[in-house]
Amino acid sequence: MTTARSIASNFSVQLLGKILSILIGLLSVAILTRALGTEAFGEYTTTVTYLQMFGVVVDFGLTLTLIVMISKPGIDEERIVGNFFGLRLVSGFAMFSLAPLTVLALPWSTNVQTAVLVGALAYFLMGGASMLIGVFQRHEAMWRAALTELVNRTVLLALVALFAYTSPGVVEMVFAMVIANAVWLILMVQLASPFVKIRPLFEWSQWMSILAHSWPIAISIIFNLLYLKGDILFLAYFRDQTEVGLYGAAYRILDVMTVLPTMLMGIVLPSLVTMWNEGRAEEFRKRVTRIFDLFALTVVPVVVGAQLTSTELMALIAGPEFAASGPILTWLILALIGVFLGTLYGHLVVALNKQKIMTWGYVFVAIIAIIGYLLYIPPYGMWGAVGVTLLSEALIALLTFFVVFKTSGATPKLTVLFKAIIASTIMYLALVGIDVPVLIDLLVGAVVYTAALFALRAVTTRELKTILRPNAG
Repeated sequence: MTTARSIASNFSVQLLGKILSILIGLLSVAILTRALGTEAFGEYTTTVTYLQMFGVVVDFGLTLTLIVMISKPGIDEERIVGNFFGLRLVSGFAMFSLAPLTVLALPWSTNVQTAVLVGALAYFLMGGASMLIGVFQRHEAMWRAALTELVNRTVLLALVALFAYTSPGVVEMVFAMVIANAVWLILMVQLASPFVKIRPLFEWSQWMSILAHSWPIAISIIFNLLYLKGDILFLAYFRDQTEVGLYGAAYRILDVMTVLPTMLMGIVLPSLVTMWNEGRAEEFRKRVTRIFDLFALTVVPVVVGAQLTSTELMALIAGPEFAASGPILTWLILALIGVFLGTLYGHLVVALNKQKIMTWGYVFVAIIAIIGYLLYIPPYGMWGAVGVTLLSEALIALLTFFVVFKTSGATPKLTVLFKAIIASTIMYLALVGIDVPVLIDLLVGAVVYTAALFALRAVTTRELKTILRPNAG
């Protein structure tokens, strides 16, 4: 069983790696936006979002399913991983061969069409690399995965900077992803070798068994992505690329924040599966409460702080040309509440093996979102996209919570949430009265919020040390 120390260590290592990767990623965005401008960055955003849709179909729930399957006792790990890898290679080749063909039917520029052709290879390589993260989670060696991702981001940053200086263009920036993702995949395979030999296997019976486990997750994720990324694709279809660029820049900030809950849930998912399968329901519910508290402490100050700093933050990160993204971020950041809750309870749905039931929830929300995009994006543009995104995230959070509650009885305790709201309000009032650069705003806000949390006894040092322990009561 995963120990408390190993989970905390895994989280600390991966958190440090993610923070460094996020900072490098933000530098890449800063270079991209300044080199491309709003219209070309809109084309870049359209290209990446379009390929992400294919990437999710290719994944078909395999990444989450791999973590669950290799966490079970008595399995032949090398055989399972090999067949997952082989299935991913075949499905990736098939789907990403279609991407450059289907994009021709859409009313986008030659620039976007060429970038999709190049980017298909980048996402094919990314799919193989990202799926292998489950191996490192299984063997409590997340520092290896964190290291490979950090190298990937660093290579990408260097290439983006090079192309920004020599030949700034959408296709060149996408080509940078090809090289960076190739390095990522090679490193993932090499660093996984002490635990399991990564070689593709093509056993049809194993593939059918894998797909039987993964398809409910796959359907859920696919419909999940329709409401998550459909806003950008519909915006790119109905409006001009400049508007896509402004909206996409604000959405990048949201994407950065979603890395944290996904990372944490990926780490604790194997132990949650074990708890529930072994009938340790009370321990399961206590763990869920702890994770909810951690999410509340994280997301509330971000949402509150963004109400004051969004415009200055967008100008700092993306450049003055993107200051118009600030008001969009002010509203779009509210979706982060739904994202955190949806990530928490969405992973719990997997741990409870209730993916089939939740599939209908994702289908329902996807239908609502698509109707909303069709109704409100043509007349209202990116503001219509913001409104539908907020509604969709709220619906998913509510539906996943309902499924988890009905199955496990797990409910959050709201004490820490209320204290986080009070501490964030104190932070807001402190920041309203000062007129300083946005970086100082962020620093002062973090200090005031942390001090308020401890003053309110929302969290203690001991609780911070035990929040991830599986056996803590």
